[in-house]
Amino acid sequence: MREDLTGDPLDVLARWVADAASAGLPLPSTMTLATADAGSVPHARTVLVTAIDPGGVSFHSSVPTTKTRDLGVNPRVSAVFHWPALGRQVVLQGTAAQLDPATSQAAFPTRPRQLQLLAWVYEALTPGLAGPGYEVEPGAVEHAFDDAAAGHPGTPPMPSSWTTIRLVPERMDFWQAGTDVTPPGKTRFLAEDGHTWRCFPVLP
Repeated sequence: MREDLTGDPLDVLARWVADAASAGLPLPSTMTLATADAGSVPHARTVLVTAIDPGGVSFHSSVPTTKTRDLGVNPRVSAVFHWPALGRQVVLQGTAAQLDPATSQAAFPTRPRQLQLLAWVYEALTPGLAGPGYEVEPGAVEHAFDDAAAGHPGTPPMPSSWTTIRLVPERMDFWQAGTDVTPPGKTRFLAEDGHTWRCFPVLP
């Protein structure tokens, strides 16, 4: 059943992520993030969201990566959460930027070990890469991962290249599926002055 949406859209988004987790859906807090470089070439990838709060939507990356290079020249982004099994989708538009190192330091110990070690893979390999293509020799990632695991048998420290990125939305569209006898619905939230949201229905 479609619900009427009001209030703070970030609260609604957090609740929808929790609903997807409660339903046992795989990777309920992943979103597709789209950025563009200085030449307006778009890039999209799936990221794991680690926090949704009044400040925005946060996730992590290493520096440099395609996403951080893009954000350095163009902070405008779009992102999509999609839960087909629940008939729900949320599209965000806004800006994204890196947060302070202290925020990353606090978050790093909470990440799964595989992701912690992958951060050290980036730390080891990216300084030797030429250009933004990130091409590596066959087996280089696996060798760097094994080296990181051997060098950090416990919880590893945060590498200096690991960072937290926050997406601050200015527009959020919540889509809900219909049925054979009812149409789908879409509710749009627009940030009016950075503190309040206006919501209204739009064509789905």
